Formats: sequence, structure tokens, C-alpha cells
Amino acid sequence: MKTKRYRDYNAYLRGLYGCRVQKITLDAGFTCPNRDGT
Repeated sequence: MKTKRYRDYNAYLRGLYGCRVQKITLDAGFTCPNRDGT
């Protein structure tokens, strides 16, 4: 396997937690500031 010249975020998280980390979506009830103009 070829070694990378950098350590990407996926490798960092895998080393930190020891397993695959996935994103989750949260609904906090906020509106998008780009949509409502604030």
C-alpha cells in the first residue's frame, strides 16, 4: 500500500475513535439565514 504525504481527516478520526465515523443530520429548528434574509 502506498503511503500518503498527508493525513486526511478520515484517517485522523479513524485513529482517534478506532472505527468509522459517520455524519448525522440534526434538526435544531433554526431557519437558514441565506433563505430568510437575516
